[in-house]
Amino acid sequence: MDGPSAMEKMPVPSSKVGRIIGRKGIKIRELQDQSGAKIDITDEVNGDETMVRISGSEDQVADAQSLISQLLTDREGYGNRERGPPQQRQFGGEPTLSFPIPEHKCGLVIGSRGSKIREIQDETGANVDVGRRDTAVNGQITISLSGDKDACDAAEQIIRNLVA
Repeated sequence: MDGPSAMEKMPVPSSKVGRIIGRKGIKIRELQDQSGAKIDITDEVNGDETMVRISGSEDQVADAQSLISQLLTDREGYGNRERGPPQQRQFGGEPTLSFPIPEHKCGLVIGSRGSKIREIQDETGANVDVGRRDTAVNGQITISLSGDKDACDAAEQIIRNLVA
């Protein structure tokens, strides 16, 4: 290790932890290889944030924090994919449209390892956020869509057909 040993905890939106881990843990290994730091997703949850523990030299920890921050602000979150029209993927921060679906149907929207949600996002250009199960109210999970109105309308129609 170069420099003194350091350990930082970084709060990450719980809905974005999957981006850090990546399919079969590939992304977290890539982040560790790039930064030289060890990155652990902890069980510590504070509200809607999960703590990520980063350890290594001070430089490695800073590099890892920077890479994670960059990954979380990357609108697509999975690198430069060729699928879908990237020019349409202009996501705003505030949901353009929100609606409830039955909690037991959220797996249909997410798909295996997030495949269905990515397909919907790629096809429509809308960002799709499925609420966490621990935020369910009366057995309903909130789906939040953001992007331009046409993209959100198209994504809503696809999701409503899936859960019908």
